[in-house]
Amino acid sequence: MLAKIFLLLVFKLSYILCSNVLVELPNGIILGREDKSYTDKPYFIFQKIPYAAPPVGNLRFKAPKLPKDWEGVLNCTYLDKICYQDTTNLPEESEDCLYINVYTPELKNASIPVLLYIYGGGFVEGHAMQYRRGPEYLIDHDVVIVTFNYRLGALGFLSTGDAIIPGNNGLKDQQLAIKWVHDNIHLFGGDPKRVTLVGESAGGASVSHHILNAKSEGLFRGAIMESGTAINPWSLQRNPRQKAFAYGALFNSSFNEIDDSEALLDFLLNLPAADLDKVSPLQSGWAPVIEVEHEDAFITKKMYGLVQSGNFVKVPILMGINSEESLYEAGDLDSLKSECEMYDSNVDRLVPEDVSVVLNNETIVKFGQAIKQIYCDHENFIDNMSAAVRFSSDNSFTRAIIKCAEMKSQFTDVYYYQFSYDGIMGNVTISIEGAEHVAHAEELRYVWRTTRDGYDNSDLSKFPPEDVLTQHRMLTLWTNFVKNLNPTPDTSDLLQNVTWPTVTSGGVGDFLYLDIGENLEVRNHPKADTYHRWI
Repeated sequence: MLAKIFLLLVFKLSYILCSNVLVELPNGIILGREDKSYTDKPYFIFQKIPYAAPPVGNLRFKAPKLPKDWEGVLNCTYLDKICYQDTTNLPEESEDCLYINVYTPELKNASIPVLLYIYGGGFVEGHAMQYRRGPEYLIDHDVVIVTFNYRLGALGFLSTGDAIIPGNNGLKDQQLAIKWVHDNIHLFGGDPKRVTLVGESAGGASVSHHILNAKSEGLFRGAIMESGTAINPWSLQRNPRQKAFAYGALFNSSFNEIDDSEALLDFLLNLPAADLDKVSPLQSGWAPVIEVEHEDAFITKKMYGLVQSGNFVKVPILMGINSEESLYEAGDLDSLKSECEMYDSNVDRLVPEDVSVVLNNETIVKFGQAIKQIYCDHENFIDNMSAAVRFSSDNSFTRAIIKCAEMKSQFTDVYYYQFSYDGIMGNVTISIEGAEHVAHAEELRYVWRTTRDGYDNSDLSKFPPEDVLTQHRMLTLWTNFVKNLNPTPDTSDLLQNVTWPTVTSGGVGDFLYLDIGENLEVRNHPKADTYHRWI
């Protein structure tokens, strides 16, 4: 019996080694596996490839280091580790989490464009597990797909505002992963000269941050930013030193009085990672910071000024919004009602933080009243609660994204979109009269195969034909851009023979964009009813 088992194991090992799933990296040999796409097209999967040393021990709160070499064959057929999440507790969470996944349609004699994806999640959640961002639909469009984990929350973005814990380790993880792709993707059939960064929400903001980093030059040639930029209000952590010591005080109240960065670092290094994770829901607002000048700094200047002056890596960009990013707020009408009452009683709360800090109290109130009139006219929010949803969409997402596109379009090609298709596949049933219908992150379910929290888009036969058509259009537009740096390089019946123009390709003062709804329509000036009244 033992002899039969041994022979069976030898046979299986021989089969694996003979199959074309071994790749030799500079650090050692890895083993992948073969799978099939939605249309039964074979492709290769490599998961849990180390792109950095585990950020544990004295490497906690530091920029990532290169991984060590390994001996033998490293099993990269599965991913079972993700970075600690602030808002959920998943069994795969670990401080040892810096791994990258590669999905490729060809391994040999190929030079395929690469889609390098950075997940969103407000810089406090997200991961590269296949059930969340499955490549099965994208891979049919002949692109290499790369996903990876990066540090989140305090472990990724805590900063003491000096060189002791300068911060932005999550962005530095991303930067190292991008470099890893540039250096190694040719070993997986990918073309290092045709890499496009793609991200949604905080992932889109991360892509935007990399465009602003001069060290990114030559690492990628295009960018897709969905519902997020580096100038969105949630994409910058304010008062990071204060937040860092408040975080320490969650464990030891003496840090309410202590103002010693090294003491805080030493204390936090000696806490188990699981203890850090336990308190993570008690501290919010983690995000990138503006660092002090030092050798490994990622950001040292304000992002708005860099974009405005054209001081960024000039690659073609595809970017945009969903039609009502904050629609989820209407899912809890009691909470929305309280929010409306708060705005009606305190119009100063409508004024963005970056504006209010430079105004006196009287001017802040006048500013708030002007903002209220944009959305309510002469009514109150409580009489038209959809106005609060529209305000939140604009304040958190739309205004900054449109402004970023306007500024960047002066220096490079920008293709702008609004995703307006309201389908079952989007998996959002919330609606409120007076607001648009497509919430934050809905477009992702038309691009990625997702099985999560009871949702599963693996079987397209369960969705209406219109949903499937929209999915095919999204996949085609996105991968066309990855391949050609143009989402509509040729006319096609699938895309209704539309040509997606760049923002500035119309007349002076135009802002052209593609509305992705039941039909594909070129329009002018997104969110014109509110955006131009702000500026």
